Parts: sequence; C-alpha cells; structure tokens
Amino acid sequence: MNDATKTTAAHVDAVIARIDPALIERIDKVTSESSGCRGNDVDPEQRVQQWTNQRYVWFVGSVSPLGGLDVLDELVAAQVADGWTAGRETTGGDGRRVQLFAPDAGDDVGYGVELAGGGENGGLTSLNISAVSPCFEVAEGES
Repeated sequence: MNDATKTTAAHVDAVIARIDPALIERIDKVTSESSGCRGNDVDPEQRVQQWTNQRYVWFVGSVSPLGGLDVLDELVAAQVADGWTAGRETTGGDGRRVQLFAPDAGDDVGYGVELAGGGENGGLTSLNISAVSPCFEVAEGES
C-alpha cells in the first residue's frame, strides 16, 4: 500500500508540475486514501483496495475559462506523449473529464489519472487531478 500512496502522489505532482505556476492561484489537497475496489456484495470486508490521491488546482482570475480548457488539452497531450493512453472523455454542463491510463509496461502498469475541469460558460476555472492505483489485497485488519 505504501508504494501505491507514493506513486499516486507522484503522478498527481507530475501533472501539476506541467502547469505554468503563473496560472495557479492555489492547490487544495482533497484526499489521499484507500477504498474498496469491489462492491460490498462481492467483498464485504473490503480486502481488495485501491489508493486514490486527489487535488484541486484553482486558476488565477486572469485565466479565462477557455484558457483553462487549453491547459486541460495541453496536459492530456503531454501525458499521451509520455506513453499514457487517453481513455473515456465525458463532457457535461460546464465540465469536462478525461481518463488516462499508464503504459502497459514498466512500474506504472495499472495506474490511472483523471483530469476533471469545471467552470463557467463551457470553460474551465479549476481542475481536479486524481490518480488511482491498481487494486491490491490487504491483510485482515489492515486498511
């Protein structure tokens, strides 16, 4: 579990590091925790877990909502250039969500990153960046 904690944090940090610091107003740590990978009906003791690390990046007021969408596009392109695979992309209301999956070889197999933006008028004024680990089994009493 300790590796999952460090690796998910490293993936979130790496995405944030790609954003021009002049565009960032603040970064809020939302969560760093494990949760069950399967439903309670399949794994009532929640012995199969997944680690999630999540942060919100708030853009400075001078970044237009459409400029925020440009940042999201640039982040997705950079991850893909590094060998990540773009997965499902959804849009709704004033938000956009893109899932990315780590390369199928190396230490990051099974990890994922999700970028979700919200804003106004079809734009983006904040970005939710989360990384998840592959599922792993925990010993009884450990979680």
